[in-house]
Amino acid sequence: MVQTFGQMARVPVTARQKFNEAAYFYNTMLTHHLNVIVFPYYLSAFLSALRSVTSYLQKQYAHDERFATWYPQKQAEMRADPVLKMLKDNRDAVVHREPFDLFFNRGFKMSKKYGDYIETKFFEQIEGQTPEGVITTKIRVGKDAPEEEVESWITWHFTETDHEQVTKHCYAGLQRLDAILKELETLRAGMGLVPDEEMPLAEGADNSEPAQI
Repeated sequence: MVQTFGQMARVPVTARQKFNEAAYFYNTMLTHHLNVIVFPYYLSAFLSALRSVTSYLQKQYAHDERFATWYPQKQAEMRADPVLKMLKDNRDAVVHREPFDLFFNRGFKMSKKYGDYIETKFFEQIEGQTPEGVITTKIRVGKDAPEEEVESWITWHFTETDHEQVTKHCYAGLQRLDAILKELETLRAGMGLVPDEEMPLAEGADNSEPAQI
């Protein structure tokens, strides 16, 4: 029997580390965007982590007078930002156990073999999902034709009238807070703190195509 010594992994303790946690949940949302069960889980975790960034920021720099002079202006900007306000309101709903609805649109990509259009007298679209929650789509082109698996897509929205995707709002929120943290880097040397490592966001996060991230 082989035994190894246990090691410690520290949980986030700085604003940048908490930002990295939010970025992790954001990246995982993209990975599971076709899963109608798991996607909301990661969205909830993302909202909580993102909202915590400013709390950690204030605790981290509470002792520094320059931060106390600099931060109120940034705080006012964040409160006036419609994207950050919306994300905060949704996070507060989660924390206070006030469920908010998520809306989604789903569709599929037509197989390339059919070209730009199909000329048929019979077409059937069969929507489903796996036991794990991943959406699936099959089509039947012709009454006696076999079912064909096609590529599904889905877009998530906070409201029925909001055409912007949830992931776009989340990405914008990350960008806003990332800019604030980077601006603070100019003050960091005087505060005697070592810069925190950043977590890169998934490539294509600003792609405008529905859920093709």
